[in-house]
Amino acid sequence: KELSTTMTRVWQETRSRKPVAAGYMRQLSKRLEDVYMIHPEFRQGDCQVCGRTEPSFGALLKKAHTRERQIKPPFAVYIHGDFNVDNIIYDPVEKKISFIDLHRSRYMDYVQDVSVFMVSNYRLQIFDAEMRRRILELTHDFYRFASAYARTSGARTIEVRLALGLARSFATSTRLSLDKSLARAMFLRARYLMEQVVATKPADAKSFRVPVREIFIG
Repeated sequence: KELSTTMTRVWQETRSRKPVAAGYMRQLSKRLEDVYMIHPEFRQGDCQVCGRTEPSFGALLKKAHTRERQIKPPFAVYIHGDFNVDNIIYDPVEKKISFIDLHRSRYMDYVQDVSVFMVSNYRLQIFDAEMRRRILELTHDFYRFASAYARTSGARTIEVRLALGLARSFATSTRLSLDKSLARAMFLRARYLMEQVVATKPADAKSFRVPVREIFIG
């Protein structure tokens, strides 16, 4: 609740009419070799599945990059730049939110911070069932908050931009994890989200929805 209140205030007070695209697929491209260095098994070529050609991750990335160019954010806000859950400090006595590690702060699409926050919660190495449920519910709550803000701000393409932001965060986060199971789960989620965006026609971008419940599970 306090985080949502704080972010609403920050976004409203710093909102600029001049949009600044995040370039999620460009960010991913720059870090892809680092991902392959840690997880070389992710570097694969095109493949055939029952007569259907499935593009390599690199080829899919190029298609998603092309699609991203057709989708512009309606405005920019001053974002944190590394909105990892570890960089957010909550004081329960003062009911106050503080941020650390602000060296990447800049004006950009606020969806950048939203996607980083959601994925940083997902990759927490916490396996207690009840605590895990609470973490995932927090992720869903923040998604609902960001979606509601988009509706009141006229940001009709938030879902497509969020899908690309999540794909970027899922894929690049694998280079920070030596847990092969977790890394594979994140990399496959990134691919799935990119496939969904590529398969969506530009005219249908405003009706696109991120399958949040299915992506953020387990």
